Amino acid sequence: MTSPPQEKSTNKLAAQATNKVVRVVKAVRGKTTGPLLFVARLLVYSITICIAAAAAIVLLTIASVKIVNQLLPGDVWAAYLLMGAVFALAGTFLWSKRVT
Repeated sequence: MTSPPQEKSTNKLAAQATNKVVRVVKAVRGKTTGPLLFVARLLVYSITICIAAAAAIVLLTIASVKIVNQLLPGDVWAAYLLMGAVFALAGTFLWSKRVT
């Protein structure tokens, strides 16, 4: 009788080595790519929300000036005066609430 061929044991060894490499690569990927993707998504969504919020604030300010201009008698300066007073009061209130 001859001894069993060494290829089977080598294939088993190769399969074990391959499995170990695959596990290490998955672990490294999970610890690097996962958090990196999270940070990238957070950054992109934050920038998008900030841009949309800035656009919404500008559009709401324009709409409020137009509405106030229609409601107040006189020219547009009265709407600017009223809106300026509202923003000045809001700014004064927020300034008084700041933490130093």
